[in-house]
Amino acid sequence: NLPSWLCMKRKYILMPTLIQGPKQPGNDIDVYLRPLVDELLLLWKPEGVRVWDEYKQENFDLRALLFVTINDWPALSNLSGQSNKGYQACTHCLDETDSLYLKNSRKVVYMGHRRFLPLKHPLRRKGKHFKGEPETRAKPMFRDGKRVFSMIKDVHVVFGKGRGSQPVPNDENGHAPMWKKKSILWELPYWEALEVRNAIDVMHLTKNLCVNVLGFLGTYGQGKDTLEARRDLKEMKQREDLQPEKREKGQHYLRPASYTLSKEEKQSMFDCLNSIKVPSGYSSNIQGRLNMKEKKFTNLKSHDCHVLMTQLLPVVLRGILPENVRLAIVKLCAFLNEISQKAIDPEKLIQLQNDVVQCLVSFEMVFPPSFFNIMTHLLVHIVKEINILGPVFLHNMFPFERYMSVLKKYVRNRSRPEGCIAKGYGTEEVIEFCVDFIDDLNPIGVPMSRHEGRLKGKGILGKKSNMHIPESEIRKANFTVLQNSSLVAPYMDEHMNIVRSENPGKPEAWITRHHIDNFAVWLRAKLMGDGTIAEQLQWLARGPSMTIMQYQGYEINGYTFYTRAQDEKSTNQNSGVRIDAIGNDGNKDSYFGVIEEIWELEYGPLMIPLFRCQWVNRAGGGITIDRYGMTIVDFKKIGYKDEPFVLAKDVAQVFYVKDMSSKPRKNSVKSDDEPKRHIVLPGKRKIIGVEDISDKSEDFDQFDDRPPFSVDVDPSILLAKEDAPYLRRDHDQGTFVKKKIVNVPLNNVES
Repeated sequence: NLPSWLCMKRKYILMPTLIQGPKQPGNDIDVYLRPLVDELLLLWKPEGVRVWDEYKQENFDLRALLFVTINDWPALSNLSGQSNKGYQACTHCLDETDSLYLKNSRKVVYMGHRRFLPLKHPLRRKGKHFKGEPETRAKPMFRDGKRVFSMIKDVHVVFGKGRGSQPVPNDENGHAPMWKKKSILWELPYWEALEVRNAIDVMHLTKNLCVNVLGFLGTYGQGKDTLEARRDLKEMKQREDLQPEKREKGQHYLRPASYTLSKEEKQSMFDCLNSIKVPSGYSSNIQGRLNMKEKKFTNLKSHDCHVLMTQLLPVVLRGILPENVRLAIVKLCAFLNEISQKAIDPEKLIQLQNDVVQCLVSFEMVFPPSFFNIMTHLLVHIVKEINILGPVFLHNMFPFERYMSVLKKYVRNRSRPEGCIAKGYGTEEVIEFCVDFIDDLNPIGVPMSRHEGRLKGKGILGKKSNMHIPESEIRKANFTVLQNSSLVAPYMDEHMNIVRSENPGKPEAWITRHHIDNFAVWLRAKLMGDGTIAEQLQWLARGPSMTIMQYQGYEINGYTFYTRAQDEKSTNQNSGVRIDAIGNDGNKDSYFGVIEEIWELEYGPLMIPLFRCQWVNRAGGGITIDRYGMTIVDFKKIGYKDEPFVLAKDVAQVFYVKDMSSKPRKNSVKSDDEPKRHIVLPGKRKIIGVEDISDKSEDFDQFDDRPPFSVDVDPSILLAKEDAPYLRRDHDQGTFVKKKIVNVPLNNVES
């Protein structure tokens, strides 16, 4: 009964079983789960377990059920009993899995994603890039718990190693069986009623997908576009242009495929990555994951892959790769970004399913078969699980991986790790129980946000008082405060009407300027000495102190903001801001800028923070949106210099990434080699649970109405119109490889 922002926290994660090493039990894990299953059976009985409620001072019947299991891919196989390797590895397709064994790559791949397209999709009829065959099959039928149980109810296994054990034998073709055992969890009476029993872990799926894509781009590890992958094309008699060409001295030449980056493109990609600075708390420093000499990523963690696939990769690929190939990758990243949100609109699920299928079909026309490992195939089933289980953050491995890191730190004696973990876990449980009865202590398993107590604003860096600010600037700042006050709004309209009546015939621009320059003086004269108005309005009418408090860093509304000068000294970028305003036509427009100064105006007891910003002009191409839905700004087109101030509480944080596609060409006469424009990406805001903010609060926007990018077109249709969408024609920077010869030493034979 916990809210969504608490249910996955460390405080509420229990460790009912700790299995001794040094090796994992594998398929025999059911032996160790017997005590846990017995307790779950007890908790499911109608009478439950009689428990005392200390808060209500009464007894109640405690009942519980196992809703879903969340594991990485190998553990999912051990727990569910289904083999996650071989020809029937998909947990949803089961015996309808479309699989193929590649002799040279020596692995099974999973393709045939056209059958997931709508029945009237044009690519179902066109087989030009699919062996010339149309796709008439329907997508695999969804199996509920009862149908799955009917498949495994007769599976018999004797657990153990060596003699006496009885594993499930291979089938008549010598292939591994689809079911290795009947899981002990089927003893739970409600297990058959669950539509999804073992969730796909999107955290590891995203990491594997990221490594897979970067490997074929040639920017991670040894690369995945190998000689074996190309030989599989020759074996399958497909894509003759990409088949390896023999050269002298045992070398082979691999022609550039549509996903092969040239040296110039790699340089552009990594220059962009090396220039990226993200807001505080957004992610790790991406520059630490780059090998600029070899133009490769190194030591990517799960969250690094998440940030790349949901935010950064579409931006750094701008201007490189063929247009339609880049379109398919950006659409996949937009899909991953959408499903990673804390709230997902159920009405969008059908479109999300269509989007991911279009991406996979597009990839089948671009990448070789070796690209389609089981993790890539599982993308097609994620939306189904979201529809049943809810948003991804409720059923992925991130919180459990973090908790495993905590448990590992309990180990002090490496020869007895299990004992150390059990002792540390027990100690933490006892302390946590005691903390609940002591008001002054914070719980261990619910980390306190660094924004706690700072949502309304707090200066954190470079505090100083300034008494030498021009009066004209203070007047502009004061008008911004008055203009955004609901108490002052009626007087704003009154003064504007007075100005219009006293100056008939004057243009509207002159009236607005006269109103801005004289409103504060008029308001002070009108309300001074009026004891019937609210105290806050009295302080606002008197005007601010002429001594301005300035900061280099400020925390407010769940964001950390810096000035531009502080950003230049920091490894983070916290100076980007966005504000939404409703124009005279009633439409909401967004304005983007950079913080130059942070002010705090003093109105007696009231302290009101403002940002003095440099704003990009919306007109004249200052702000544009491209076909990918990316917002592009040009910082050379500055506007609104007479309105630099904005209330700090009204802005959202953004950060800017160089648009390498706008970089001047080498033969340009301009000496400036920097890109002309920047891409806008949203900052991260986490205020749920901070100062009693919930997802029902007015301060919390449930849905993200501003995705960083979106693709509305179907890239598979565009790629299908090309003669060879898999071939790169704009450069000839292929790869020379030499077949590895492995020398196997022979045992000495006595003569």
